[in-house]
Amino acid sequence: MPPKSAPKKSKPRRRKFASPKLLLIWLAILILEGSGVAAVSAYWIFTPGQEAAPAAAQLAPTHFQLPEATPASAPTATATQAVIYLPTPTKTPTPLPPTLTPTAVATQPPSVASAPQPTDTPAPPQIQHVIIISIDGLRPDALFAAEAPYLDTLIAQGAYSPNAQTVSLSITLPSHASMLSGMLPEKHGIVWGMPYIGWPGMNGPTLFSVAHDAGLTTAMVFGKEKMNYLVLPNSVDQRFGADMHDSDIKEHALEIIQAGLPHVLFLHFPDTDRVGHASGWMSPNQLQAIAFVDNLIGEILAALESGGYLNTTLLIVTADHGGHGFNHGDDSPEDRTIPWLAVGPGVRVGVTLTRPINTYDTAATTLQALKLPIPPNWDGKPVLEIFK
Repeated sequence: MPPKSAPKKSKPRRRKFASPKLLLIWLAILILEGSGVAAVSAYWIFTPGQEAAPAAAQLAPTHFQLPEATPASAPTATATQAVIYLPTPTKTPTPLPPTLTPTAVATQPPSVASAPQPTDTPAPPQIQHVIIISIDGLRPDALFAAEAPYLDTLIAQGAYSPNAQTVSLSITLPSHASMLSGMLPEKHGIVWGMPYIGWPGMNGPTLFSVAHDAGLTTAMVFGKEKMNYLVLPNSVDQRFGADMHDSDIKEHALEIIQAGLPHVLFLHFPDTDRVGHASGWMSPNQLQAIAFVDNLIGEILAALESGGYLNTTLLIVTADHGGHGFNHGDDSPEDRTIPWLAVGPGVRVGVTLTRPINTYDTAATTLQALKLPIPPNWDGKPVLEIFK
């Protein structure tokens, strides 16, 4: 029996690859998928003698989708639109192109009337009102030491003297009488702090009687009852005078301003003096009282601005006396030296006054500003240095 021959090994069957045409189609699909256009991709499986596509279940885990491509394209387009279109609304509301205005001016024929003339310049506002603010007991160095931004601003905008003087009898009634009458105490007749039985009354005229006789309106607000002795008959149209505090003075002042600012208004703030007597001059409490009245003056300034009065109002801020320790009344520099400030139309700006100023010059300066005659028997002279 012939020996059996070894079985022949079967050659492995060679896979048939897709035709070049199918390969080109496959590459095209890959390229389209990279561009985000193709939606589905799969492996082609080649078996001997046949070509088949995978079942639908096999398509799910495909690795050829680019999940980041589609979301990324949306914000890119949005950002592009924002750059191009968002600025457009800011330009659309412009009513006229900027070139129209110069064109219109250029096409106007030259004329003598359109040429600037010196006479066409409007005249500066004239002083129609004067407000005198007296801060009772205020020393200039206390004003400098206190937090007083409104008064500091007024000093920067006006003409100021830190060395003005009150009368030698440096107490409230005689000092205010000289401030408002333009006369020394021996002339106006008030040489004491409180009236006595049989007192004949204050001698005039005062700045209020002169202004009232000239047909101007007048008003006074003061915080010490005894100052009613400074009011001559038929000289003050409106008067609020009683023992009040600074905040009460401010409220009455606002009432008067809002009803119509009179030509002459006197405001007296009493509390800086009262705190000086209670806590001492230059004490922290007194400096706080100055800061408080400064805020009240700020409210008054706001009311004047709201009413349209600032451009026609001369504002004079001063005091009746200073003080030292817990009192005042003698001839010392601490008691007699007072601040004196003027701000308003036609007043020089940022000027430190050098001429000697006394409290009775306040009345004369008020009448000068209102173009009223100054009584010949007055001791006070107008402080002309404040005017330009």
